[in-house]
Amino acid sequence: MTKKIFLLALGLLIVACEKSPPTQQDGSLVLRTILVDQSGLIETDPELGYAPLSNARAVLESNTYYESPGVRKKYVAYSDSQGVVEFKDLLLGRYTLTVEKEVEVSIENSDQVDTLTLRGSKLIEMMDLTFEDTLKANLALESSLVINEIYYCGPKNKAFYFYDQFIELYNNSDTTVYLDGLILCRGLQRHKPNMDSVDYVQVTYIFQFPGEPKVGREYPVAPHQYVVVAQDAIDHSQYIDTALDLSDADWEFYNPYGAEIDNPAPNVVNVLPERSLDFMINLVHNFVLLADGTDFYAGEVSDRGYQYYHVPIHTILDGVEYSSNPNSLKQLTVRIDAGFAGVGMSKYSGKSVQRRQPGFDTNNSSLDFIILDHPTPGY
Repeated sequence: MTKKIFLLALGLLIVACEKSPPTQQDGSLVLRTILVDQSGLIETDPELGYAPLSNARAVLESNTYYESPGVRKKYVAYSDSQGVVEFKDLLLGRYTLTVEKEVEVSIENSDQVDTLTLRGSKLIEMMDLTFEDTLKANLALESSLVINEIYYCGPKNKAFYFYDQFIELYNNSDTTVYLDGLILCRGLQRHKPNMDSVDYVQVTYIFQFPGEPKVGREYPVAPHQYVVVAQDAIDHSQYIDTALDLSDADWEFYNPYGAEIDNPAPNVVNVLPERSLDFMINLVHNFVLLADGTDFYAGEVSDRGYQYYHVPIHTILDGVEYSSNPNSLKQLTVRIDAGFAGVGMSKYSGKSVQRRQPGFDTNNSSLDFIILDHPTPGY
């Protein structure tokens, strides 16, 4: 009996140790990273061959080791005049490196000066004694309203049913914002070699909230409020028992140019007469944009006569690209989203992608989003 009690106690001790995060703090590895500006706000140094992000604050956060339970180990350092930042005494493992720097920019034909934020982030695997890398920073999207959750893969079913898709927005501020005139767009499913240099993003669907863009005050969103926009605002479980009940959605995508039922929820309306489909996004790889709705325009026409549309980058409030394959070619410029949400998520799995915390946004969906086993529309 004594032996059994001893073995049971030993087993519980082992399990407890396995669940405790490692807390060892010091190692011998060195990370040396060159911080480079990709926005064009900082001049390229002719000797270095790049635009150094000097005196920038860099934070390296361990994804493995903890200062204390629930508090990840963090290192803070500043870059030198050549944009080089160095972290020492690291352990093997995965880290998240983020950098942020404010840059003052003179406004043309004015004495005023504007302050813009450059930001960059990436995942780093520390496996060598000394690891050298480059991190490119770009203009940070500054928006109170963000895309907080996307459910695109469809419920578990064998009938290929995916019409319970939804997009959830979130007011990540302490003030009221307005939906008036904003547009939600589905991105072009194609890698464009020049997408990181042009001043627009190419899209195929544009659906717009009612009201006047930027000046309208008819459709408020309270601080820290969620807004659910459903592909169809109905109880989908009446057709597929694993599907979502979206009958309480705040809004519904509606296409007046197609044979679609207009459900009771207020409409986010398709503005392109040549598009007859509802707002359906790909189940595996695509991107979604939220923009202020002021300045989109017709772009080029495909070889098959398909009209593409351009959304200027300066009007974009948020953008999220998702892909089940981490090695997929990017469809959305890294200036909007440097990564992928939903890596490893399969279609018809009933899962969704959601920000780690409401409104958490580094403009890198690989870092910002997690996969949920069950979608959470509106909460």
